[in-house]
Amino acid sequence: MTVKQTPVYNRANLAMFMVHVSHVLMRPMQTQWPALSVTDLKAWFRSRKYGVETLKWLPEMPDPICIAQTIAQVAALGRVNHAVNPV
Repeated sequence: MTVKQTPVYNRANLAMFMVHVSHVLMRPMQTQWPALSVTDLKAWFRSRKYGVETLKWLPEMPDPICIAQTIAQVAALGRVNHAVNPV
């Protein structure tokens, strides 16, 4: 448990910074996904990372259009609130 002034100050500032970053990342996505939450945002980026890493295992990379569609479909798996049209 952190009880000294400087570490508490640093952690509180980091928490507020992360809130601001998440809101900046969510803003452009909310036009197509009005019910977007921070949990959805985390699931979206985690799923995108898993999709990209999985595609790297393929012996031959598919064309870019297929890659974008596959990553979007994988990223949609973990969301809590469903988008009207996924980003």
